[in-house]
Amino acid sequence: MKYISRIIMLLAIVLVSACAEDYLDTFPTDQQAADQVLGTIENQRAALEGMHRHMYSMPGASQGERAGYGNFMINYDFLGSDVVNPQRGSGWFISAYQWIDHRNNSGSLVRHTYDYYYTMIVNANNIINSIDAIEGDESEKQNIKGQALFYRAFGHFNLVQLYGKRYVPGQNNTQLGVVINLDDLNSIGTSKARSTVEEVYAQIQTDLTASLQNITASGQTYASDKSQISANVVNGVLARVALTKGEWANAITYAQAARQGFSATTSAQMTNGFNSQDTPSWIWASHVIPDQGEYFASFFAYMSYNYSSSHIRNDPKCINADLYDLIADTDVRKGLWAVTPAEMAAIDIPSNFAKYPYMNVKFEALPSGTIGDGDVVLMRADEMILIEAEANAHLGNDLAARTALFSLVSQRDPNALISLNSGAALLNEILVQRRIELWGEGFNFLDLKRLDLPLFRPQRGSFSLTQARITEVPAGSPEWQFLLPISAMNVNKELVQNP
Repeated sequence: MKYISRIIMLLAIVLVSACAEDYLDTFPTDQQAADQVLGTIENQRAALEGMHRHMYSMPGASQGERAGYGNFMINYDFLGSDVVNPQRGSGWFISAYQWIDHRNNSGSLVRHTYDYYYTMIVNANNIINSIDAIEGDESEKQNIKGQALFYRAFGHFNLVQLYGKRYVPGQNNTQLGVVINLDDLNSIGTSKARSTVEEVYAQIQTDLTASLQNITASGQTYASDKSQISANVVNGVLARVALTKGEWANAITYAQAARQGFSATTSAQMTNGFNSQDTPSWIWASHVIPDQGEYFASFFAYMSYNYSSSHIRNDPKCINADLYDLIADTDVRKGLWAVTPAEMAAIDIPSNFAKYPYMNVKFEALPSGTIGDGDVVLMRADEMILIEAEANAHLGNDLAARTALFSLVSQRDPNALISLNSGAALLNEILVQRRIELWGEGFNFLDLKRLDLPLFRPQRGSFSLTQARITEVPAGSPEWQFLLPISAMNVNKELVQNP
């Protein structure tokens, strides 16, 4: 029952942390049932705001886990090929980087991942299953419900990608996925079997479709605070889901809808530190209020080059040297990493910070970086352009794929020419551009898995075999699945462990 208690505790924390001070004084959520806590539209909105904050802040978790979804972005890249960890630093994420922690059923990564996403799902369920019965403005209720439906889908989408085998386009996908949870806290102790990968994706699609309908019906389709879930964000995740399933035409449609009203990141914006939701290309972000950040546990405390923590001072994150060599010299993105002695000397950080060739200057903690503030990018228009390009390439629409790709790379490189490649060569070119563009934003492991590609880490640049432990993992091997945590299996006797 420890696992259930932890989720109940986190629901209370999320609700409490979202509320105003006077609300906290009069409404102790840890002493109330979920239906009482969510009995008014104001409390429903407060619970939703708590879920937004949960994306970048997890009070009560360990330091390496408190960054919310930012924590998983780091893990997804540390499990991949393109983020290089030159030193151990303070030790955070090293077991993920070495492909150890996600294969340990009692390890922190499998437990925290499982708990985090099911907590998100349960908190969403408590809103979804109660909001229709409360009094309040109908459009406000539709918006809150639409955002909660999104979070339920987002939680299941992450879980099935990690704990299930990859979705194989064109097949039945009867392989085990994860447990589908549509219940509130009153039902959380019920044992349930894992659904198939196909069934989980069907539920994700159902929830995202309903989310889009509710948000659109509410009339609140766009949010100036990009922590909120807008219609663009829902379309963006629908595009990601379609891409994962190999539904190429749908991926194009959703990606185009997602970036409506958003322009590609300009050359100047590429070098602004990736720390502000005000960047016009950002569709979805965790807007971090500076005095409510996670300090030494924030995303920037592990991925920036200038945050003053023992981890960053000793272990700046570097790029795969082979990937760096594929960036044109006239491409502005080449400047997001420092390679030569002159480039490293030009980095404005204190003398006690370590510098390694190929270290990133992409992510910059804001000038008040001692507290680790900075908004965390979760989705931007550039990703949607790359989805459109990749999907067209899979369909054999080479001209459309080249045109979409050129609309992005021409913003990066004034000397860029539209590609002359076709077929597999064009697809590979697009995937390389995706790796460059989205470096450090939490996509590499998931991309390798969905594309059934092997892990390969070249032993060049600042790569350290001591830190990485492994350089290759074959595509399709059991290691691409997270093991289920023993804590969950002790509660749910119907769970079947992964190989």
